[in-house]
Amino acid sequence: MPSPAIKAAVAAILLTVLAGCQSAGSTATGAPSPSGGIDEPGSASARVNAELDAEARAFGTAQGVASIAASMDKTGLSSIPLMVGGNAAHKAWLASANARADAAAEEDLQATYRKYGMNPDGTPSGKPGRGSAPAN
Repeated sequence: MPSPAIKAAVAAILLTVLAGCQSAGSTATGAPSPSGGIDEPGSASARVNAELDAEARAFGTAQGVASIAASMDKTGLSSIPLMVGGNAAHKAWLASANARADAAAEEDLQATYRKYGMNPDGTPSGKPGRGSAPAN
């Protein structure tokens, strides 16, 4: 049976490896893109995707740390509430992430409509937008 010092050293090594696996990810920040394209740098979708990537990395790290701590339990009983709580937290985060991504996609769509001089429902307004082709 390993001593507590060996367990602590193994846990520290695993935490270091786990932290090293977390990348910096994308860094889409700044004002909304004037071109209004979905997932273009600076668009609402790109900004939300970067935020969600960072949240997912943090969530995964927290789950990994909790799993390492639960693995030290000889009975394995501590992993049961960890699984239930992690599953509930993941489902809640997915619902929130989907709502935020949908809102960002709608914001980008409205920016595209404005760019081409369209009404908010996507119908032509009769006015040329700054992205429209010049009339012949």
